[in-house]
Amino acid sequence: MSYKIEDTCIGCTACTKRCPTNAISGERKVIHVIDPELCIDCGACGVVCPVECILDDQGDVCRKFTPKEFPKAIVIEDSCIGSGCELCISICPFDALYLDTSVEKVGDFFGVATVIEKRCTGCRLCEQVCGWEAIYIDPPREILKKRLHPSEEPAEEPQAVAAATAEHEA
Repeated sequence: MSYKIEDTCIGCTACTKRCPTNAISGERKVIHVIDPELCIDCGACGVVCPVECILDDQGDVCRKFTPKEFPKAIVIEDSCIGSGCELCISICPFDALYLDTSVEKVGDFFGVATVIEKRCTGCRLCEQVCGWEAIYIDPPREILKKRLHPSEEPAEEPQAVAAATAEHEA
């Protein structure tokens, strides 16, 4: 299941600008639509939606982030083999990764993948293609869900607290 835009969409076009695969269409001030054939379930659209009307592939509401909090790729330099691979660099639709060759050469390999943060949408394509687990997206996908954001988690139900207390005392 791909991401979906709810009827509360205001047609601001923020999601269309952020989508790395151009899967979102719609005109200003009109409800937008996500093409499931083009959607890669990356969540780049959800983090920019000002009215939080985008549902992820599990049907959960995506949480809006400030630009400083946007998901972005992080490279673990010690795990990256650089010139021996470059899959993450090749797959990035925004040219947000490049091979930094100023680092020390290790055997036949040189360089390390480096992120250009302003271009990175956190689409996770680089993370998915890396066979060395040398790149990941921060924050983790679970944090992008509105219902799981730590500041918005509901308080425990009084019955659940009472049951847990009774169980502990027994």
